[in-house]
Amino acid sequence: MKLNTLSHFDEGILLEEKDSYATYKLKLADGDGTASVYPVFPGIEVVKLDISSYRYTPAIVKAGNAVEINHCWAGRVEYRMKDGCLQYVGEGDIFLRHLQNHCNSIELPLGYYQGLVITIDLDAAPVQWENLLPGMPGNICKTLKGFFLHDECFMIQSKEQIKHIFSGMYSVPEEIRGAYYRLKIMELLLYLYYFDPASEKQVRIYERQQVEVVKQIQKHITEQLSHRFTIEELAREYCISATALKKHFKALYGQSLAAFMKEYRIRKAAVLLCETEQSIADISASVGYESQSKFTVAFKDLMKVTPLEYRKIHRLSIMGR
Repeated sequence: MKLNTLSHFDEGILLEEKDSYATYKLKLADGDGTASVYPVFPGIEVVKLDISSYRYTPAIVKAGNAVEINHCWAGRVEYRMKDGCLQYVGEGDIFLRHLQNHCNSIELPLGYYQGLVITIDLDAAPVQWENLLPGMPGNICKTLKGFFLHDECFMIQSKEQIKHIFSGMYSVPEEIRGAYYRLKIMELLLYLYYFDPASEKQVRIYERQQVEVVKQIQKHITEQLSHRFTIEELAREYCISATALKKHFKALYGQSLAAFMKEYRIRKAAVLLCETEQSIADISASVGYESQSKFTVAFKDLMKVTPLEYRKIHRLSIMGR
């Protein structure tokens, strides 16, 4: 029996289909990914995304009067909305949008993404929630419209309550995932029902030209790891103010330029440790560290083991396969 879902993944390849979910392999130009679709209530579904790519085209949703709730677990997302808004969603954030304000494109600035997309068809979702759980407000989904009184999208930045709601949704065993998701959807709807939209400051970025300049800068500095650029040097070269560069870089990549480059260097070094026979000294120099001792301290700070230990662990794991 074909699973009845809200989302069309026509460009994907169906990997598995059961009574309670379907998993698709996504067709991506520069990477790969999967989408697992779980219809949890009439008019409500959860899609679990796991993507290694810099771009993703969202699935087509059948419903016209629908709201989408996006939760980012790992990575970062750039939404380019129909109304011209650029919205950046980082780890732990949730982003709500009415599907009338569709995404022209979705970019993943860090090259990877794990998250959940909850789609609610406001015309088909249950209206008698108290029959499912005594005490639930009646027709609770309709209250989501309160988030779109001034705009067609709304972001809530990471909070402990959000982490509490979503954390188990990524690790729950497959055999109970459908039932667990139903419980969590009701918990999320209760959280949003009592949430005051006026209390959450909204941040929008419209300066697309400056965003594109920052992307050029990121490409430039990640291709020249042996050189350590300063904010002032980059600002002069790319004709952007240092203030705008710092602001937009953090908005795009979720970190300051210095923090981003430190992590990028170490993760690049980790790949070289696993995939090459280069000495640690040579790897250290290739990712921009003049001192091997400083490289070792920085590597252990991020990866929790020394470069030599990391290489040994990786080789042991390969031998154990």
